[in-house]
Amino acid sequence: MEGGLEFVDSTNRGLMIGRYQPFHLGHLSLAEQILSECEELVVALGSPEASFTFNDPFTAGERITMVHESLKKRGLQMSSCYVIPVPNSDNNYTWFESIRSMIPKVKTVYSGNQFVQLLLPETVNVKSPSFVKYKIFNGTRIRNLIVRNGNWQDLVPIPVALFIKEIDGVSRLKRLKKTQGEQQRVLATSGLKKRN
Repeated sequence: MEGGLEFVDSTNRGLMIGRYQPFHLGHLSLAEQILSECEELVVALGSPEASFTFNDPFTAGERITMVHESLKKRGLQMSSCYVIPVPNSDNNYTWFESIRSMIPKVKTVYSGNQFVQLLLPETVNVKSPSFVKYKIFNGTRIRNLIVRNGNWQDLVPIPVALFIKEIDGVSRLKRLKKTQGEQQRVLATSGLKKRN
């Protein structure tokens, strides 16, 4: 660049990918790990188009709010965090390249999901989360605890629990659980795919 400094993006960024239905303490722990090992955090919010099903009850905007408020409440430097919706791809082979085109350049992908690791090119640096209690901290379990009036609040950051209550998410999940069979029939007849 003539007359000035050339910008070269050499920032060490770490990427975490998930649907965050809802964002839970396992996700928050991974975000903290990434920021302890990298300069910046990129949170890729998958399936932004999916909402109002039992498996994907929250909208992209609601999930972005959950992530943002959780990171902020934890005292993480928000100027070092990106939360970016990334649409699904029907082509698993090009899935990561599609994500890569929508986010800032990252040096490391953090994932304990073996399928995600399989989809990443060999040239991508992959690290596993150091905090892994998947049987306790997973969205399906938390959604089921919510509909059964179980103790789900201890599994999510305080801002997430408050937000779910604020949007009447507990009632939404209970209604979605009751209509799950109907949802699947509608999706099947409309040609839309069911999310697991």
